[in-house]
Amino acid sequence: MDESLDAAWEFMLISAAATDEGYGRPGSLGLTVLVEKARSTRITEFYPFTSLGRLCFSTGPRWWEGQGEPVPVFVTLDHEGVYRVWTGGPYVHTIDEVVEQLVTRSADQVIAEVERLLGALDQPRSS
Repeated sequence: MDESLDAAWEFMLISAAATDEGYGRPGSLGLTVLVEKARSTRITEFYPFTSLGRLCFSTGPRWWEGQGEPVPVFVTLDHEGVYRVWTGGPYVHTIDEVVEQLVTRSADQVIAEVERLLGALDQPRSS
């Protein structure tokens, strides 16, 4: 199994398209557009994954097996087409540890905010 960053992002694109199709989201709204836009940014220094419909990121391909760890930045998309960028998750024990950073309908704004937040992290990146 190819666990490179390129393969992870390619898989995420396929997975996002299937998720968006299942929810009946148009091509201009959804996880697919976020993944497509992210692929030309520094966000691709992190491994993408989804968890309960959230777009999340980790420092390694199998963080659940100790190969990297999730980073405290994730994105949600509600049924009204509103993206929310959060810090403090996605795996925290109390809701007080999660902070909403941005609410928007713009995928471009989401990508810019996620890139800013991930760039501010003091965590090692994958090579």
